[in-house]
Amino acid sequence: MGEMHVPEGMVNLAHALVENAKLRKWFYALEELPKRVRKESFAEMAAEMRAKEEDVDLTDAVLALARSKVYETVLAAVRERVSENSEHLE
Repeated sequence: MGEMHVPEGMVNLAHALVENAKLRKWFYALEELPKRVRKESFAEMAAEMRAKEEDVDLTDAVLALARSKVYETVLAAVRERVSENSEHLE
């Protein structure tokens, strides 16, 4: 199986989540929400970003997070990366 292409906006968002503890805490907290609420929240956030003509790649990444599988994949990747970073600091 070939490697999956990850859009630049999603890579940048994941990097920001790894680097920014406050943003990461917010992202982790979304896991506790019902999937429907999380989906609606990301879709609404993306619609607001689009209306304000914010970065298209970032807006697309936020919209993609409305899909549970994408959110769960990014969540796992961020947790893994944060864990790796903390191990290197010890």
